[in-house]
Order: sequence, then structure tokens, then C-alpha cells
Amino acid sequence: MSFLGHIVELRGHLVRSIIAIIAGAAIVGIFWDYILEQIIMAPLKSDFYTFRIFNALAEWIGLGQLYPKEFDMSKELINLDPSGQITSQISVVLVCGLIVAIPYVVWEIWRFIKPGLSENEQKYTNGTVLAITFFFLAGIIFSYYLLLPLSTQFLFTYNPFGVQNEWKLMSYITLFVQTLLGMGIVFLLPVFAYFLAKAGILTPKFLKKYRKHAFVVILTIAAIITPNDFMSMIIAALPLWVLYEFSILITQYVYKKEELKNQVDKIGD
Repeated sequence: MSFLGHIVELRGHLVRSIIAIIAGAAIVGIFWDYILEQIIMAPLKSDFYTFRIFNALAEWIGLGQLYPKEFDMSKELINLDPSGQITSQISVVLVCGLIVAIPYVVWEIWRFIKPGLSENEQKYTNGTVLAITFFFLAGIIFSYYLLLPLSTQFLFTYNPFGVQNEWKLMSYITLFVQTLLGMGIVFLLPVFAYFLAKAGILTPKFLKKYRKHAFVVILTIAAIITPNDFMSMIIAALPLWVLYEFSILITQYVYKKEELKNQVDKIGD
């Protein structure tokens, strides 16, 4: 296929992906009231799953409740921008639409890439769509149930100057979108490691050698995708470090398999 042919083919996949995202956004729009109260604003309330679980664990080990007072930070949000509410709604609807449509979007992208791979490469990458979807959604879930509620509650109640905290609606929505998408993307680290190892670009030796450097990079990434507080950065950095170590195991697996294959080929020759 010519270069222009590839562009036309890619355009078709992108158009179908955009349509899928719009369809997902439309579903979110239909159930907006429920999604707003039970999903978007839920991490701001004391009855959210995370706060209840932390309270139960604290009581179980004898520390008492960590969050004894009832709170609903969503009622404290204010809007100072005339277009702030519609902009916030559009942002959330599109992001939620992407999350709903992500398996199909990944499948469309994979359909474009797959014909360019050899039969052997296709054999070892059959689970690509499933792996990308799994790790992306794992990042979303981690961010939604742990990073977002803990960081917002800490930042909203932190009051060393005795001045009441008031958040703009758009600030929270930006935080919501940034943390969910940011963690979803960085959780794809093992997938990237697998493909780079298959291409011979990334080795387990390299990952082990630069562990200390990687730790600094992970902290930097965690600081970028989270609110500007130390606690949120550490909460985000811990799973990223685990994923880095998991990526080392993946690259080791790939290289051992390649070595075994090369040995078999030599015996066959």
C-alpha cells in the first residue's frame, strides 16, 4: 500500500474511533444525573467506598475512624466562569466517553497496525488489545478509588492558615480528568516494555542498571499527573514503581524466549 493509501486507511480507523467515543459520550449524557452524583462527585463525599474502607481498617487495628466527620465537598464547589459549567460538562462527558469506548478504540488502532506485522509477530501480540485495555482501566480504577479521593480530601481540609478553602468547579474537573487519564496512560508501562523488548530496543539489563534514574523519573511523572502535594505524589509513585519492576520481569521473559528460540533454530540448522 502506498503512503497515501496508509493515510486513507488510518483516517478510516480514526473516524470510527471518534464515532465510538462520541457514542460513549452520548451514553454518558443520557445518564448524566446518575453519573454526576454516583461517579463524578462521589469521591468528594464521606460515604464514598474508599473513606468507608479506610475507616473500617482503622477501627479494626484500633486507631478509630480516620474520617469521623461527615463531609460533602461537592457542595463547596463554586463556578466563577460564565462558560465554566458547560466546559466542565463537555470535558467530563468526552473523557467518560473515551473510557467507555477504549476497548473499541484500541481494537481499531490495532487493526491498522496488525497487517504490517509478520505472522510470528502477530502470534506474540494477539493479546495486545486485551492487555492495553486491562492496564489502562487498571490505572483509571486506581486513580478513581485511591488517588483522587485521598488527594482531594487532604487538599480540601488542609488549613494551616485558618482560611477556608474554596475550589472552582473547573479546578476539580481538571483534577478529575488529569489524574484519571494520566494514570491510565502511565499504567501502560508494561505493554510498552513488552513491545520495546520484542523490538530489541529495551533489555532487562538496561532497566536494572538505571533503576535509580527510573525512580527519579517516576517521581517526576507522579508529580506531573497528580495535585501539587507530596502525599498524592507518593500514592501515584508506588504503583508506578511496581509496574517498573513488573516491566523488568516482562523483558526478562521476552529475552529468555528469544534465546530459547535462537537455540532451537541453531539445532535445526
